[in-house]
Amino acid sequence: MIRFMAPDLPTPSGGIKVIYRYVEHLCALGHDARVWHGTPGFSYESWGSTAPVDTGLELRFAAGDVLVMPETGGNQWSFLSDGYPVVMLCQGMDFVFANSDFLTDEPGDYPGWPHATAAITVSDAIHTFLERACHDGFPLHNVPVQIEDWFQPGRKDKRIALMPRRRREDLLGAVQLVRRSGRLGDWQIVLIDGMTQQQVADELGRAAIFLFGAEREGVGLPGAEAMASGCYVVGFTGDGAKEYMLPEHSSVIADSDVVDMCDRTLEAMSWFEHDRAVIDDRAARGRDWVRARHNSDLVRERLGKAFAAITAADSPSLLPEPVTLRHYQFHAPASDPYNRARVAGRRVARRTVDELRKRL
Repeated sequence: MIRFMAPDLPTPSGGIKVIYRYVEHLCALGHDARVWHGTPGFSYESWGSTAPVDTGLELRFAAGDVLVMPETGGNQWSFLSDGYPVVMLCQGMDFVFANSDFLTDEPGDYPGWPHATAAITVSDAIHTFLERACHDGFPLHNVPVQIEDWFQPGRKDKRIALMPRRRREDLLGAVQLVRRSGRLGDWQIVLIDGMTQQQVADELGRAAIFLFGAEREGVGLPGAEAMASGCYVVGFTGDGAKEYMLPEHSSVIADSDVVDMCDRTLEAMSWFEHDRAVIDDRAARGRDWVRARHNSDLVRERLGKAFAAITAADSPSLLPEPVTLRHYQFHAPASDPYNRARVAGRRVARRTVDELRKRL
């Protein structure tokens, strides 16, 4: 059995969706693969995945099973493998040394995870980073993320879409410069926030331009989804998106250069209005590039090769004996009403005792 430990987030983030899709593909390849959430009965009702899910703060593993842990939170969670082998799933470079300091070396072939035996990297940027960060010979398996088929071009309108949470200040500055140029006219600014995945896909399908506020990205999934939807993408790479944000089919903006983001947005708007063949051609080439490198077939092929090695009979990634392991959620703050009240009561009691001690 292969279990992917996943954090119990309120809504399925991009990273969670990657885990679910990987598990679906592994099941299709004949593996017994599961997503592992900590909260008993946990599920995402709105996320229509077919991936099997195990839940529980503690689960029993058999000899020969494989534990895969995402890089979420950095090496502070390395104790959860309890000294047993673990395969890392790295979806962001900034997680790797998140709990490091400037004066101490990290133990292990994989930084901070002495018992890691292999790693799955979800982008070329992450793969290159880990080639430097890991000791020579540490197995790295590059498996791209899948862009869902529902991201498709629709009839394009004068709409500029953006996600306002990442790099808000930069995006805000660029949009306001466009507004103050006097050239916005009947173009609409569409904020993609608080939408269902289908609503996001619909908006990207209609938008002619997508402003991408990438920052410290492992992949930069929203930009790739916008390209797959036929948007012309203007924005930052956040490093991870540099593999698909190429100058021949997008407008790559230097870090925080909001003036250039404004100018390139105005340029794309002009193409859409007066030279439609230019923007259509560039958007089509971007879409073809993303679809060729982030499709279901390639993801399944790469996963098959990776887990053929990880689950081989002589693989160091196999658990050597039966063991009970704990989920992240085992160490989370109490969430049920009884325990919340109990913890709050203990906190008040401690403060009262401390105050009395000060007065005595």
